[in-house]
Amino acid sequence: MPIGGRGAKSQPLPFPRSLKSPTQILELRNANASAGFLEMYKMNTEGTQDERLPIRARVKSDGGFVYRLLRAVYYGFRDFEIPVPRLVCLLLWKSTSWLTAAYYLCKSAFLVKPLYKGLCVSVGKRFRAGTFVPYVSGSGRIYFGNDVRAYGKQTFLFAGFAQRMPEIHVGDNSGFGHSVVFDIAGKLTIGRGCLIASGVTFVDCGGHSLQAAQREAGVPPTESDIREISVGNNVWIGTGAYILPGAIIGDNCVVSANTVVSRRIPDNSLVYSPTPKVIEIRDISSIV
Repeated sequence: MPIGGRGAKSQPLPFPRSLKSPTQILELRNANASAGFLEMYKMNTEGTQDERLPIRARVKSDGGFVYRLLRAVYYGFRDFEIPVPRLVCLLLWKSTSWLTAAYYLCKSAFLVKPLYKGLCVSVGKRFRAGTFVPYVSGSGRIYFGNDVRAYGKQTFLFAGFAQRMPEIHVGDNSGFGHSVVFDIAGKLTIGRGCLIASGVTFVDCGGHSLQAAQREAGVPPTESDIREISVGNNVWIGTGAYILPGAIIGDNCVVSANTVVSRRIPDNSLVYSPTPKVIEIRDISSIV
């Protein structure tokens, strides 16, 4: 009976007599399967590679006349330079920079500063702000001292599940970088002369209950979950640091970049994350 006939049972292919161990037989089967897969892949992709390439890829790699012409036009525009003397370029740059600075100055003076004064309960003298309008969610009280600087875009997230209004107090001569997040449900106090770098986040409540059953039921956290954050005087907090509920940072402290602070830090302390571990590898595929 032929092997491929209708209703015929498939017969196992004979293996060479030289293959005696099961390991050798398994290796042969895997090799035949891999070879068959590669041959089928070549048959399926042969002749269809140009059809699957996007227009941009064809323009960069195709050898046809139209694509070569498009490449020449593209590279001609890309490498084109106007033969302008450096003095003219310098005047163009200076005028552009002056106009940009004047625009940012007017935007800060006539838009951003008035918005901050409307947002805050009180703003001290010589307040300086950048050109970004702050993002505010919820309601809270903000108190700025004298010579406070708020550069970049600040985010204020006030939770509404506590009975008292959230409060943020910033002392004199303190400044914030870009993209600082104030996620406050209770009270945040920042002392005098503090430097808050970009990307720092202050969070005095997790926003969700620690109990799994309550999170599943959608029960909001209680006031007992809110823990006040206090930052002393002359504190420098580096880029990307997280100041978590209950953190108390003493005077003259330095918090390094990307450091998580969740406890009391004594005065005159340096806080930093553990040093990253470096592993020497020869083949990246061995650990992936």
